[in-house]
Amino acid sequence: MTTPTTTAKRAVLYVRISDDPEGLEKGVDRQEADCRAFAESHGYVVERVFRENDTSAFKQRTITLPSGEKVRRVVRPGFRAMLQFLAQRGADAMIAYDLDRAVRDPRDLEDLIDAKVLYGFGVKSTTGSLRLDNDSDIAMARVLVAMANKSSADTARRVARASKQQAIEGRWHGGRAPYGYRMGDSTLYIVPEHAALVREACERVLAGESLYVITRTWNERGERTQNNVGWSEKGLAQVLRNPALKGTRIYRPALPDGSYAAEPEVTTEGNWTPIIDPDTWQQVVDVLDARKARRTTWPGAGSVKRVHPFSGIIRCGKCGTIMRKQGKVYICVQYQRGICSRSISYREITELIEEAVLSVFAQIALTPEARPTRSTADGAGNAELRAQLDTDRAALDRLDDDHYDGVIDRVTWMRQRTRLVERISVRQREYQQHLAAIPIVDVNLDLATVATEWADRTATWKHEATRLVLQSVLIHEHPEGVPTIVGRRKTDTTETYLARMREHRQELLARRVELI
Repeated sequence: MTTPTTTAKRAVLYVRISDDPEGLEKGVDRQEADCRAFAESHGYVVERVFRENDTSAFKQRTITLPSGEKVRRVVRPGFRAMLQFLAQRGADAMIAYDLDRAVRDPRDLEDLIDAKVLYGFGVKSTTGSLRLDNDSDIAMARVLVAMANKSSADTARRVARASKQQAIEGRWHGGRAPYGYRMGDSTLYIVPEHAALVREACERVLAGESLYVITRTWNERGERTQNNVGWSEKGLAQVLRNPALKGTRIYRPALPDGSYAAEPEVTTEGNWTPIIDPDTWQQVVDVLDARKARRTTWPGAGSVKRVHPFSGIIRCGKCGTIMRKQGKVYICVQYQRGICSRSISYREITELIEEAVLSVFAQIALTPEARPTRSTADGAGNAELRAQLDTDRAALDRLDDDHYDGVIDRVTWMRQRTRLVERISVRQREYQQHLAAIPIVDVNLDLATVATEWADRTATWKHEATRLVLQSVLIHEHPEGVPTIVGRRKTDTTETYLARMREHRQELLARRVELI
């Protein structure tokens, strides 16, 4: 007589923890160990483990559905992947550590219930708090999830209020310390070597250096971020824009869509030592804002960084259209439309323009009195806008102080604050646009050093430096009857042939290229 064989029951494990800022995953490791022990004791073979570390089951985000509709949802890719796996009959049961580890949002619970009904898998937890075997279990799960959701909402409200109170008192809110500091005793302490880098970056930005050059030199020196990775322009910009560097604590309330308010609701003096003074911090932020505005408002610059320094300057001498780089040549924009077939070697025209531009700057360096001067109107307008911004910011600080001291009520404070914030935003945009109209190359300070700095500068910087001395570069047609290359003579050595070729190409360029 044969004994019928039984197929082992299969299970998937789901483990989750809401907060793990250090990324150690110790919490989910403990949950997985308990779930594996539970599965083994009940005769299950673990097929897969779905882990969601540092993932909230309560916080909602605004997402766009395939239909284009914007909705609020809890985003949990691991949970959704598990439901899809179970829908494909990948396992006979789902095992979680506890009810609130699996679901805290009623919508997620209903999706889990629907999947269980449709595909017939079991739902279990090591603590026994999650069971969906009958109507009573489902009703109890709905009650418990509603209570857990309410508890999370209460906690979120208390945390937000506590964070606001900490901001009012000037205390740091906890979490990861900003670059240049370390946490300790509910405040921030300066890390000397990091603070030195912050000050160096501020000085170099105000001296006109780009974030690209700064980060490149830091990476070459072996400097690293808090995450022990190389520096990037975006990362350095975020560090320099952090108001904690000037000893300021801010609080931005969360908006209904899950984002944070653009302007802080609370701005107070922090209880830690600043790395840089407020004026220097504001000047650095203004420079970064101006550079950002320049990339989006400078004529022809577009919204991306320039790759080729002379694009937009090189133009077709026949139709006047700009020429763009394609492969190893610059071609007329009308080329692909069959209207104009003009082209020129990218390497040759680039070398020619660079030589012409650098020779001009070399002459300026030798004769400083010949340098062009900037209009005084630019400086006056810039100073006036800056003064208006400083006045409005000082008024905003006084208004906040009056509210916190009880001099004015909340209604008056909110009404006046809204007006001030709107006015500051408008003037800030005007100030950025004004700075964006000023060339990156300071005509009063930098012209003498353009030639020495040229190789290390970005394409955008080279473009604007070229704009100071060149309006455009016209490319004329190839002279009729002139060959593109010269033939090699029997008596030519390689050196003499290449020398004749270079001379021929230079003569040809001189006839084709017109510098305006």
